[in-house]
Formats: sequence, C-alpha cells, structure tokens
Amino acid sequence: MEPDEEEPCAIAVLLSEDDGAASCAAVQAHVAALMKLQVRVSAWRISRRGPYRGSLPGRRPNKQRDFDAGLNNILRDYFGVDGQDPVYNEHNFQTRFRVPRAAFRRFYSEVKDTLFFR
Repeated sequence: MEPDEEEPCAIAVLLSEDDGAASCAAVQAHVAALMKLQVRVSAWRISRRGPYRGSLPGRRPNKQRDFDAGLNNILRDYFGVDGQDPVYNEHNFQTRFRVPRAAFRRFYSEVKDTLFFR
C-alpha cells in the first residue's frame, strides 16, 4: 500500500462486503464531515476562552491565612500541645498520613536536627 493511500474505516469495509458501494461512500463522507466539524468546534471553543488575566481589581481578593496558626493547629490536633491530648486518635492519624504515629515520631526525631528539615 502506498503511504498516501488512506485505509478504509471498519464500517466502510463491512458495508463494501455487502456490495453497498453507494452506502459505503455515504458513510465515509459522513464520517469525514463529522471529523472536520469536530476540529472546527474544538477550535471555536478554544477561541471563545479569554486570555488568562490573573488577579484584577474587582475580583475576589485572596483570603488572609495565618499559616503559623495553621501549623500550631495541626500539631495540637494530631500530636497534642501543652500537655493536652490530641484531638484525633491513632486511627485518624494513620488514615490521614498513611503511617503510624509512632513511626512518624521516630522518623521526626531522627531528622529534626538536620539542616535540610529545619
């Protein structure tokens, strides 16, 4: 087969076996038209998207988050702080972090003083 020849689609092959050459040609033309339409619709959808403009005046402002308080809340909830018991039990910890709390504490005590994890 030459490289510029197109292979007939499976539907066209099935229809041509029944000597339905006219219906085979109609199906091929219909499939080709649908493929061209799909390309045009895709290009149209892309053209409708406006350019990304990021943060602009009048849009919703960023939420003010207190990240230091968030870290303290996580420590309080999962490890307990100032002699308080943790809010979440061992099962909740293991479900969320996929490691037992004891293994996490052992790993943390090993790496907490290394420069990379400070």
